Amino acid sequence: MDRKPAPPKVRWIALYIAQFLALIMGAQASRTVEAVEAKLESDAAADLAGSPEFQVTVEIVELVDGKSYPIDRHLIIFKNDQAYDFSLVQPMDVTVIDWKAEQMVVLSRQKSLQSSLPIANVQQSAAQVRVYAKKNDLESHLGIDAVAKRSADGTIELSFDDYHYAATGNTVQSPSLAARFAQFTLATARLNLARHRGAPPFARMSLAKELAAKGELPQTVQLQIESDGKTRTLVSHYTVKEKLSPEAEDRVRKVTEMMTLYRDVPMADMP
Repeated sequence: MDRKPAPPKVRWIALYIAQFLALIMGAQASRTVEAVEAKLESDAAADLAGSPEFQVTVEIVELVDGKSYPIDRHLIIFKNDQAYDFSLVQPMDVTVIDWKAEQMVVLSRQKSLQSSLPIANVQQSAAQVRVYAKKNDLESHLGIDAVAKRSADGTIELSFDDYHYAATGNTVQSPSLAARFAQFTLATARLNLARHRGAPPFARMSLAKELAAKGELPQTVQLQIESDGKTRTLVSHYTVKEKLSPEAEDRVRKVTEMMTLYRDVPMADMP
């Protein structure tokens, strides 16, 4: 979920190669990993069916010389078996994850376009990268083997390559809210990987699992990125409401209209 600047181009070229080669070299092994991840997702979806509706606002800022500069904002709505991720800044796209239909849909509000992917396909992309990384000793480079550690004050830290995360969590009354938010974070992280967007997602996925294991939703997530001797710091602030506002309900209704009216295109043709 945390939107980050793209890492150096060479890293994503390596990932593109990894995914392509995994299709050929690691197909059998990736099916094993995929089956395990798919079962975890399926079990989680079944356990969370009928969980309370809630919404999360995410404000993302960049820290420069001690000052905060807003760079992104999202509203994430959880209703029934779906999660709706509304970007509140341009281009104001919407991502819908429907665990019951086993589909992810990306909606471009600027272009009136939509594209969907089966959740199983998105899981397969992540599984294939994991397999290729293991075969080629790239797990540390991609953050696959990064371990989340809690300090005495409850801060969770996790590092890999040029990335360092530090997160704080908020315990919520219903553990299912924490589990459902983690399920959403894992799904969107895999979707970004399948679309070749952002940094390697595996460390952020580990962070989400650690928060959910303690029944917590994220309160803040800080990401520091080292590049060419410079450090960039991004901080995401999370605000949770354990019921849906009238505005949120209206947004969900409008998504139904978008999915009826918007033209279908392949994911590669989305803006």
